[in-house]
Amino acid sequence: MPHEGGYCPTERREGNRLDAGFITLMRKLAPDLTEEMTRRALILERISVLQPVGRRQLAARLNLPEREIRNAAALLKELGYIELDVSGMSLSRKAEEVLDNAREFSKAMNGLNETENRLSELLNADRVLIAPGDADEDPQVLYDVGRICAGRLRNLLQNGNTLAVTGGRTVAAVARNIQSQTPLNVMVVPARGGIGRSVELQANTLAEEIAGRLGGHYRLIHLPDHMDAAAMQQMMKMPEVHEAMELLERADIILHGIGIAGETMKERGMDRATQAELLQKGAVGESFGAYYNMSGECLLESSSVGVDLARLKPTCRMVAAAAGRAKAEAIIAVVRHTKHELLVTDQGAAERILRILGK
Repeated sequence: MPHEGGYCPTERREGNRLDAGFITLMRKLAPDLTEEMTRRALILERISVLQPVGRRQLAARLNLPEREIRNAAALLKELGYIELDVSGMSLSRKAEEVLDNAREFSKAMNGLNETENRLSELLNADRVLIAPGDADEDPQVLYDVGRICAGRLRNLLQNGNTLAVTGGRTVAAVARNIQSQTPLNVMVVPARGGIGRSVELQANTLAEEIAGRLGGHYRLIHLPDHMDAAAMQQMMKMPEVHEAMELLERADIILHGIGIAGETMKERGMDRATQAELLQKGAVGESFGAYYNMSGECLLESSSVGVDLARLKPTCRMVAAAAGRAKAEAIIAVVRHTKHELLVTDQGAAERILRILGK
């Protein structure tokens, strides 16, 4: 089945990954041609995301002279890969034949394949995928992270699976990019209660949207994020709440975002004394309402309504999506704490993670 968003993820060291020796040979024998091929591949990849897009706008996005964009675009149009009209440049149907390989070539030439492998070895993740750019500088990169994660997530899901999802901007980007050519019989449940953020970013809303895009089913948790033990015990007696929580504990896959500890504390109205204590202890990352330091040690367990990592079944697979260099420390903290099947991030965060870890 084709992969969503036009992205064809490949297993590390398998599939259509470009061989490092071949890339080295290209750079030695034809550095001028290699540079031009890299530029054209990058332009195709960016047009696929931004289309329709004007030459000036694309030049600004890629930090390239408009003259280079104009020359490359003319050649790509001559080859039949792009179309030009008053609204800007768009990919032709013919471009779909080469787009996946163009993306892979662009990543390889930027060293992102190697970075993905290095991060997978350094962090507690079987697979790492990186979107070019930095979401802290270019909001479009967050869309790319969502697109890549959505394609891979769709491949992981099977009929009969239960998928749990958290809220947040990055998971919302994944939800917007989820596609399925045929209905998939999956159950989607929120991994958290509401946390007072915008309705469109809450786990309930995203669970419903993802289920709709997959053609599956969903259950909601109509509870606030934080409740005292007595209130929670009473609410759990409600059949609809009890069912949703049981489904959550049987989740096959959990898709979640990663928060910066200091920002999340303020967002959730944590009292200042607790904030100060956690930050003094080195809290940098948050996930599922729990806070972690750079070693992956949990400094404060979640007291919120939602997933309990200790009660998940052993075969449950974790998928994390987080973007922007500012989240580098948070990513390290959260992924070190829990084994992940997949981490999808961006170049800005990836490069900063490597600098922090001294690799």
